Amino acid sequence: MNPVQIGEAVMSEKTKGLLIDIAVYLTALGIASVPFSLVENIFAASAVFTAAATAWIFVFSTLLSDVSVYDPYWSVAPPVILVAVMIKYRIWTINSWIVLAIIIIWSVRLTSNWYITYKGLGKEDWRYAMYRKSNPAPLFLLISFTGLHFVPTIVVYLGLTSALFAIREESFAPLSMIGAVIMLTAVLLEFVSDRSIHRFLREHKGERKTCNISVWKYSRHPNYLGEMSFWTGLYLYFLPLCPGIWYKGLGFLSIIVLFLIVSIPMMEKHNLERRDDYAEYQENTSVLLMMPGKHC
Repeated sequence: MNPVQIGEAVMSEKTKGLLIDIAVYLTALGIASVPFSLVENIFAASAVFTAAATAWIFVFSTLLSDVSVYDPYWSVAPPVILVAVMIKYRIWTINSWIVLAIIIIWSVRLTSNWYITYKGLGKEDWRYAMYRKSNPAPLFLLISFTGLHFVPTIVVYLGLTSALFAIREESFAPLSMIGAVIMLTAVLLEFVSDRSIHRFLREHKGERKTCNISVWKYSRHPNYLGEMSFWTGLYLYFLPLCPGIWYKGLGFLSIIVLFLIVSIPMMEKHNLERRDDYAEYQENTSVLLMMPGKHC
């Protein structure tokens, strides 16, 4: 098979997988809209919606033997939930439009990055493949249902509660713009970190080298920093609007904890195993916060 044919095969595999994923997601959202329409409370309705959609996606990720079918849910679900809530409850406040616009910007960037790295069905993320390989089928099914599907769904829902509170507020709080700026800055940081690492990996493919250019010179996980900052910014948008119930928006902390105790340690271990210079990179570069390295 010549390079052109290989390229066409890869493209067709990616396109086929993408079409199947789209079909799964459209049916999931359609099915989830039924219980959503029957529940009156805005928070309960949103929870039922995202739970039903996740359960449907879990079924198909199991049938297709590819947990990565769930991957785009993190970025696709929040704007869909917000739009559904705004339509059902007729919420057309200035806060609803601002929050929705920023979340759409975040969603488009994150989903676009998923698409860039997507290779088609059966190309599972290394973390899922590791769990699948190290656990017998029944146990892996339980891990997939709970830890790989519903835990991310739950923490995203908890982070989104700040938005659900904020969009209902008729008045606008100027201090909320601090949160808006943090969210947009976080999206920019994620965009820069993804662009720079994609460029680095293209230029150093197969060399087992660590990306240490651009923002990666100052943080070992600038993309995770951006994601945590985004959800923190959403809470800070909500806070001036609802200071009396500040504690009800603290669900975003579950996202911070997920990154700190799961995502970052797993990625650190993985990078040490596959990158020859990562130990030196660890010594010279901040694990998360953007700070000058020892050699800067």
